[in-house]
Amino acid sequence: MATCEHCGTAFSASEETEKYCCKGCEFVAEMIRDSGFDRFYDLKQGLATAPVRSRPFEEHDFSWAEPLITKGEEVAEAKGGSASMDCSLEGISCVGCVWLVEKLFEKHPGAIRAAAHPASGRLHLEWQSGHCDLPEFLQELTRFGYVAGPQNRGAPDHERRRLTARLGLCGAFALNAMGFTLPTYLGMPEDFEFAGLFRLIAFLSATLAMLVGGGYFIERAWRSLRAGTLHIDLPIALGLISAYIGSVAGWVMNIEALRYFDFVATFVFLMLGGRFLQTAAVDRNRRRLLRASPLPTSVRSGDAQIALDAISAGILFQVEPGRAVPVASTVNADEAEVSLEWINGEAEPVVVTAGTRLPAGAILLSRKALALRAEETWADSLLQRLTADDHSERSSPMLQKLLRVYLVAVLVIGVAGLIGWIIAGQPIVGIQAMISVFVVSCPCALGVALPLADDLAAARAERNGVFVRNPTLWARLRNVRHVIFDKTGTLTLERPVLLSPESVTSLAEDAARALAQLTAGSLHPIGRTLLEALGSRGQRLLSNSAPIEVTDHPGHGASIDDDGHRWTLGKSGWAGDANDGSTSLCRDGQRIASFHFRDTLRPGTRQALANLRQRQNQLWILSGDTAEKVHTLAQQLEIPDSHAHGSLDPTEKAERVRKIDRSDTLYLGDGANDSLAFDAATVTGTPVVDRSLLESKSDFYTLGSGLGFLTTLFAAADARAKGVRSAFTFALFYNLGAVILCLAGHMSPLLAAILMPLSSIISVLLVTFVRLKEAPQAASKPHGS
Repeated sequence: MATCEHCGTAFSASEETEKYCCKGCEFVAEMIRDSGFDRFYDLKQGLATAPVRSRPFEEHDFSWAEPLITKGEEVAEAKGGSASMDCSLEGISCVGCVWLVEKLFEKHPGAIRAAAHPASGRLHLEWQSGHCDLPEFLQELTRFGYVAGPQNRGAPDHERRRLTARLGLCGAFALNAMGFTLPTYLGMPEDFEFAGLFRLIAFLSATLAMLVGGGYFIERAWRSLRAGTLHIDLPIALGLISAYIGSVAGWVMNIEALRYFDFVATFVFLMLGGRFLQTAAVDRNRRRLLRASPLPTSVRSGDAQIALDAISAGILFQVEPGRAVPVASTVNADEAEVSLEWINGEAEPVVVTAGTRLPAGAILLSRKALALRAEETWADSLLQRLTADDHSERSSPMLQKLLRVYLVAVLVIGVAGLIGWIIAGQPIVGIQAMISVFVVSCPCALGVALPLADDLAAARAERNGVFVRNPTLWARLRNVRHVIFDKTGTLTLERPVLLSPESVTSLAEDAARALAQLTAGSLHPIGRTLLEALGSRGQRLLSNSAPIEVTDHPGHGASIDDDGHRWTLGKSGWAGDANDGSTSLCRDGQRIASFHFRDTLRPGTRQALANLRQRQNQLWILSGDTAEKVHTLAQQLEIPDSHAHGSLDPTEKAERVRKIDRSDTLYLGDGANDSLAFDAATVTGTPVVDRSLLESKSDFYTLGSGLGFLTTLFAAADARAKGVRSAFTFALFYNLGAVILCLAGHMSPLLAAILMPLSSIISVLLVTFVRLKEAPQAASKPHGS
């Protein structure tokens, strides 16, 4: 495995001299060097960030910024001072990114300040009203791999921000509770003048901690019980409620052995800290992508923009370039090229003419809007079913069993201790013993150690271009015995590969400029491949050339008229040149260059599949592509014919997954036709491609080009499992010892206050130590080895 010199992501290099994981990273690295911003890499300090991929080569619509700029300048004129606006920013992840964005903004006349925040993915801009070209700056950011977008007020970092506020307050409450309880531990006399005030402050601090932080866990535990499932928050809530009620009783009855106010406040703070660590990483990955879905939220019908649920059969509407047809429709006029890859897995564009019936999910590749007549409502559309969010939260069956046994054991032991001491004639000691059992049995150590284990595993995955969206992924991943792949865009690259890059790099200046103009803004996979092959040269030629109209010729190619010459790019033979099956660039009918492409497997596919077989995983291919193509690919990858199925529609894919699944399937797909299969699988992942849809409902997504990440993903799950087992083993012995002390009546609030943070520290050290010991090769070992 090589490491990308720009983003630091590990990737499968086809040649020893290959330095970058994608054309995007290569382009941005060159831009940084040419602009004199090499300090970016010093500030980045080797941190692995997300691959750039196609961001610098895509056309981006910044019309959303115009009203924000206008509003910012109106406010500035009314109140005086500078104008400002806030937006989201895709691609920012480290202090080097912050520095680079600031430096880029400083170059623009009228710029005052740019403040980028990697944790929240937000960008704040301030400028002199009327003196700064904000759209030009936003466009420049894309050339360095950053894409600005409108700030989403309903962004998924709401939970993280809630936890941040709770964590800060509960930290203060915990310090207060500990500070005003410490004199008691140091021997403060009962008749001390301020003893009652100290206990009151400890009570109030614990009460506020329960209201602000404890309520978070109690509410989630109650929701899980109502849903008929058990959650790790349930034992946390049980311990908090027991400790608080017992402490209040001890305060009222003046029984010092029952007062655990400092324990309550500190425990809430530690649990919130662990949950914040877990939530922050997941929310960061959920925010990382701002790219718009190909599915439009509305369509134009006549002079009006109508919502999808307002579409009815017979209505005329238009679909914009790059957008998916929301409902089954008939082409009303003109001809165009569309992609059916989302629906049937076929990557080859299809030409449609007036009267052609288009299925929902077809994506318009032509540069002009296409007029359609709807044949169904949005409610009846297959695409509506495929894009519906599945809000169910997947959990680990093993964790459910473990929690059930744990809770029953704690309740039985606590009640048994109470009964035993009542029989012995000491009911107060019995109450103390029961409450102490509930308190010390709280999974405090695990509440901190498990989020740390998740975070370490996620960090390891990120260095290989994999980003986790669901923190429950790891336990389910360990149970996987069947790995199911879609074909096009998953096992194979989403675009054809240019076989001879020198056919582009050797072009004369006028031919290279014509090729850049013909491919700029193209949605055709071949056009996008050629534009990326031109790299920085193509972008420079485009920036130095006046915009030019490109005419699409569906089924053939595209053409421009420039400086008295007609340039064409398309299938050989179309412009009058010889037909040899290539894609040709012609000037006035004379061929200037030929380009040859082929579909290819993702880098590292064969090795990744070999590693999965070593883990005793069964491999499957379920595709909408033709059965012949699927079986040919299966033979190349040594997958049995009985495990390779083609010509499947979305429902048939989902049915196949259900037949295979025994809570042990991992499904990897990238199109809308994989959506129902996602709902049926135990673990789901998707490569982020040009027109991807499934990031929002997957457990993880990958920005890399290869499949080598699978090896690291399973290795991270194995390493996490070992760390968690170590923490569980320690917690078991810790709880046994603590429970014995409780039942014997020797547990005190002071001892509990010492043992709780100590057990957390030991659990964290165990998880960290095991993680450092684990070798990356662990993923290649079979289960049970």
